[in-house]
Amino acid sequence: MLTLKNYQENTLDKLRAYFRLTNQYQNADTAFYEITRQHYGQGIPYHPVKDLNGLPYICLRLPTGGGKTILACHTINIAQTDLLHADTAVILWLVPSNTIREQTLNALKDYQHPYRQALDATLGSVSVLDISEALHVKRSTLDTDTTIIVSSIQAFRVDDTEGRKVYEPNGSLMEHFKHLPDEILSKTDRYKNGRPKETLANVLCLRSPIVIMDEAHNARTSLSFEMLTRFNPSCIIEFTATPDIRNNPSNVLYTVSASELYNEDMIKMPIHLTTRTDWKEILTDAIQWRKELETIAREEQLQTGEYIRPVMLIQAQPQSKNQETITFETVKKCLMNDFKIPEEQIAISTGQTDDLKDIDIEMSECDFRYIITVQKLREGWDCPFAYILCSLATMKSPTAVEQITGRILRMPGAKRKTNDKLNSAYAFAVSSNFGLVLNSMSDALVQNGFEKQEAKDLIIPQPIPQPTLFDDDPLFSNNTTVHIPDIKTETIETLPEDLKKKIDIDEKKSTLTFKGSMSLNEKETLEKKLPSPEAKKAIEKIYKKNNPIAKKESGTPSERGISFKIPYLVLKQGELFEVYEEQHFLDYEWKLSECDAELTKAEYSAERSKGERGKIEITKDGKITTEYLSYIQDKFAYTYNKTDWNEAQLIQWLDKNIPHPDISPDDSNLFLIKLITNLIQKNITIFQLVQDKYNLRNAIEKKIAGHRKNAYKKAHQSLLFGNDSKATVIPEKCFSFKADPYAYPYNRLYDGTYKFKKHYYPKVGAFGSGEETECAIFLDTLPEVDFWVRNLERNPAQGFWFQTSSDKFYPDFVCRLKNGRNFVVEYKGADRYTNEDSTEKRILGELWEEKSNGTCMFIMPKGKDFEAIKGKVSSL
Repeated sequence: MLTLKNYQENTLDKLRAYFRLTNQYQNADTAFYEITRQHYGQGIPYHPVKDLNGLPYICLRLPTGGGKTILACHTINIAQTDLLHADTAVILWLVPSNTIREQTLNALKDYQHPYRQALDATLGSVSVLDISEALHVKRSTLDTDTTIIVSSIQAFRVDDTEGRKVYEPNGSLMEHFKHLPDEILSKTDRYKNGRPKETLANVLCLRSPIVIMDEAHNARTSLSFEMLTRFNPSCIIEFTATPDIRNNPSNVLYTVSASELYNEDMIKMPIHLTTRTDWKEILTDAIQWRKELETIAREEQLQTGEYIRPVMLIQAQPQSKNQETITFETVKKCLMNDFKIPEEQIAISTGQTDDLKDIDIEMSECDFRYIITVQKLREGWDCPFAYILCSLATMKSPTAVEQITGRILRMPGAKRKTNDKLNSAYAFAVSSNFGLVLNSMSDALVQNGFEKQEAKDLIIPQPIPQPTLFDDDPLFSNNTTVHIPDIKTETIETLPEDLKKKIDIDEKKSTLTFKGSMSLNEKETLEKKLPSPEAKKAIEKIYKKNNPIAKKESGTPSERGISFKIPYLVLKQGELFEVYEEQHFLDYEWKLSECDAELTKAEYSAERSKGERGKIEITKDGKITTEYLSYIQDKFAYTYNKTDWNEAQLIQWLDKNIPHPDISPDDSNLFLIKLITNLIQKNITIFQLVQDKYNLRNAIEKKIAGHRKNAYKKAHQSLLFGNDSKATVIPEKCFSFKADPYAYPYNRLYDGTYKFKKHYYPKVGAFGSGEETECAIFLDTLPEVDFWVRNLERNPAQGFWFQTSSDKFYPDFVCRLKNGRNFVVEYKGADRYTNEDSTEKRILGELWEEKSNGTCMFIMPKGKDFEAIKGKVSSL
């Protein structure tokens, strides 16, 4: 199964937290306000769906290339278990077109595809249907399987041939309506005699489907929402790059930034933009650069085994009766006649001709290197091999390029390449107005889900270096020769073979010649072999030449390539030093079965399961919004959940549905037996417990988490503060902030008026509060601070952290002082300064400072006590 990226896990965590809070408050509106308040610092108003007040309707916003479909697969289980408390459900999966529908259906039905593997790993039995198959679905299938019906929104419109069948009586669906109480049937469309019509629309109404809107922009109209209301959905989850903010505003629960995608190797960044006024000249530039990239890609394949064939997308002009235009026929003729490009390397993708149909362009047998289009490429066509966009069209508006721009963003294999030129995308355009093209490209990125603030910074207006098409001519040579005193040939003998082939050493002249461009990985490897200051300076010169993200002479420290490393807290294990993390106290044994197995009434109450299920109507004016969720959950409990289990079956289910990788099955089983026995002795029947098993699961999960926390706290205390503690700080074990201006995966950006002068990266991540912002400004103005970074949370590969007894602690600010020492600041409001969490973090930071032999300092000021910060650095 495909491993999810860190930002994808964060997105799912936010959705899970929202659904659990919705259950806690029994109110979708309040839960949304609270979750957004926690994330953004202030709550965002919730926009309910007309006639479905109380329905959880949320949007997850991911830019193009963010993996929305794989996320949608994972959300089904979260919606079923954390919102609906159900074992199975019907999913209505809406897509924007029939092309996407076919692609999605094929992927979800293919047991070898990552999408289907995600479903099978998180759900029980799964059935995937199209509308025609759903018209004959058996009741037993819906009772036992999570059933996913994939469709476009058009298929449910009455004026559509297939749509009419959704609303027409169908004898094969009669069994779905038998032996159901009136309250379950109350919302169905009926005959005059009161009997429910045997239609697929009514079957959906009975089952209250989870609605997934996968970039289904046309599903957000008032008419479409009115149609969805007929199906009585349990929730709506929208995945999009461009949420609606006007007509039917999307409730954006969580947004992923382009920087997060880049740092998880999902997209190419930045886009290098070149313009010329003559279309044949810009086409020449683009063709030469594509050939250069293919040479680099072959070198990459020799190093890594990964096959990449860089593809160029050429946007021709539409035909016109009034003037001569550069049509796709003209461009193809030019490629073949002027550039001698074989016809088999050229594909046409227009309204009339589609050479890409049924072609897997990433197969090595495919020859396509140039794809000519006009307005847009075929919907659903994705090709990470597309590296270059050459637009010969007049860029008067972003719509001219927005759809095609998204095609060159995806990273092949979702994995960073060793040569940085393969980590960027390239755009060439015909224009006499560079600013207009830059704005159009920026707007195109916004239409692909990027924030306005970051879009322009992702486009670099610089000419592309001359490719190495004429290696024999020194003028066009991509080789770089540098002087390194006393360099010897044997110095490079132990280098990797692929790197050694790129290097020639002349001992008499004391020169090193490097062939081609140097990747960051190659630079770092060579610097280890040649550590002298003269050698490092020479290697830096090679790296800068023709490098797309070359270090600047001015700018932020990351842009200048300045190293920023900060040592971790480590443990000495024999002769080895290991970064102190969770695994160290996971090794300490503890017995869950020896812990308290009694749930108090405050921890769990089964009273809700005794409530009446008959009271399920909702007033039309939506007065009682909290009843909607109760109604849906009660209906799911009646329709799906099995209540004829015995104690052993319930315990088995709880053991499977409560994560406990650190607890043995025998130990957890003993604990669960004691706990369930205690509840039954309190006169709670097994029927009640089974019916309420999801609330019971949540309560037990919290109970186990409390026991785990206590056990880990003891181990943590012993490892760091016990008499035999081996905790220390050494310079060899460090976290490194990458000296790459794009390697800063903020989720949100600081948007205040103060312009920071000393931040390590060009961008600054958002702050948690106004007081935190004040603290950052104070640090930025301190004369002792050389540079600092707003430390990012929830990603151990991208931020500096300490391990606490329960999780990783990411301090707010990490600074480098002008005297070379490291200074870490955790801002804490005065009202939280003395709580248990803050105390543990403060003690941990002070231990780190104590063990660093004077190289590191830590402070947690109490509220806005900025003088304490000044005093700390001034006392040096």
